[in-house]
Amino acid sequence: MQKTFSYLLSFLLGDETLTQFVGYTADKSQWQAYKIVIVPSSFFEDHQNGCVKLPTLPLSCFNKMPILFGQPASTMVGDTLVVYADLLASACFLLSRYEENLIEERDEHGRFMGKDSLLYKAGYLMRPVVDEYGEWLRNQLSLLGVEVQKTTPKMAITLTHDVDEPFAHRSLKSLIGGIMRGDAKTAWYNFTHPLQQNAYYTFPWIVAQDARLPKADVIYFMRMPLWACKQDKPYLRYQSKDMQSLLQLLDKHNIKKGWHVSYYAGNHALCLKKEKEQLEQALKQPLLCSRYHFLRTCCAEDMQTLSDAGIQHDYTLSYADRLGFRLGTCRPVAFISPVTLQVTHLQLHPLTIMDATLFGYMKLSFEQAWQYAISMVEQVAHHGGELVLLWHNTMLQPQQVSCIFYQHLIDYLALNFGNDARKS
Repeated sequence: MQKTFSYLLSFLLGDETLTQFVGYTADKSQWQAYKIVIVPSSFFEDHQNGCVKLPTLPLSCFNKMPILFGQPASTMVGDTLVVYADLLASACFLLSRYEENLIEERDEHGRFMGKDSLLYKAGYLMRPVVDEYGEWLRNQLSLLGVEVQKTTPKMAITLTHDVDEPFAHRSLKSLIGGIMRGDAKTAWYNFTHPLQQNAYYTFPWIVAQDARLPKADVIYFMRMPLWACKQDKPYLRYQSKDMQSLLQLLDKHNIKKGWHVSYYAGNHALCLKKEKEQLEQALKQPLLCSRYHFLRTCCAEDMQTLSDAGIQHDYTLSYADRLGFRLGTCRPVAFISPVTLQVTHLQLHPLTIMDATLFGYMKLSFEQAWQYAISMVEQVAHHGGELVLLWHNTMLQPQQVSCIFYQHLIDYLALNFGNDARKS
């Protein structure tokens, strides 16, 4: 467990050299060796005994920050600031998604939803509270005479697109389906006209928009389901002329590709490795990044399965139904198993804003969505985190509200952060 404590302290402080000044112990004889001591609560002991319970609401506040464990109090003992708010346990609980092992509610897709989360119920989901803990600790160290580097953090920007349905009505079967659904005119147009005029083939426009943020990383998550499942339709044929055109476009602009884990494989972990290998063969390249289709991580341990399959970075973790910081942070963080509380090599990149969350699940107006989005952007920028956006090509058709919104958001980011963003 000591490695976990060390990682948590290093993550909170953002500087490994500062960890020597912060202790995590109830042993009073050791307190004088540190500038700050965090007194442990019973969380980690309760975990070992299998008796962790959900923190009760309302959450206690310590220096205007919600805490999940410990007491909202601190005192000076000699030259040492002793903190009884267990910031390490609170951070660990959030970063590991520990509550998802304690709460049984799931939606029809097996997903843990934002409305059921502790932070949402407590009114803090829109705040990266783990990052706030770290900022407070750094400020206290500075006040206690420790030299803390004070540089303006730069935000990283990652623009992502899930290629769920790259084009519409391009096969005879799809054409017939469109006609049977009463959309004959549109289906026939999509079937008979060039790919570049297809309603869903908005990728050239997306590439042009994303290029206005030259320091941003861009990732397209590609699907290749191997088993029959209606949620994974349409099944994409990578050898088709249309798919080859899309791949050539991405290659021309040196756009990174990731693995969009299928709905089926998301519930059958033994299938993950085979699906990834098949997609790598189709794309003729190794894949190191992933995101689950439907954001469908059915259990927190799925992350370990991804790591075992060779994935190094995952971009799934947001709530589909609510905007907010699912992990309590806006920074990439190592996956901490909620079962063992061991730190792994898999890096989790919290998803910040998704189009379907704003305009589908939350059903926000343009103005409401803008207020939510800018609030998230400002907090990520303040903490020097990584802003991860997800927009689908099917929601970027001209005149769609989500398309106009995305263009305005890129405008805002280019104007305010285009020259200052860092590579993730």
